[in-house]
Amino acid sequence: MEFTLPDKSRVDCLTEEYAVEVDFASKWAEALGQALYYSIQTGKRPGILLILEDDKDKRFLERANSVAQRLGIRMWTASKAELEGLQR
Repeated sequence: MEFTLPDKSRVDCLTEEYAVEVDFASKWAEALGQALYYSIQTGKRPGILLILEDDKDKRFLERANSVAQRLGIRMWTASKAELEGLQR
């Protein structure tokens, strides 16, 4: 569920354990930064969900994964098709 912080920024999904930023794989660096900020502001662990639109996005996934592992950021992925299926 989305959560608004006191500074009016919005965490895409706040769970009992994680503050999660959801974004397209091409915006991986921005997603990591936002997740870290949301983690600091909420006291939750940082997480990102990257949306993979096609096979070309694997390069972004590799970059994000290397940074996420180093900084202890939990990462999930979903294809655009999987997410579209949830809307039906």
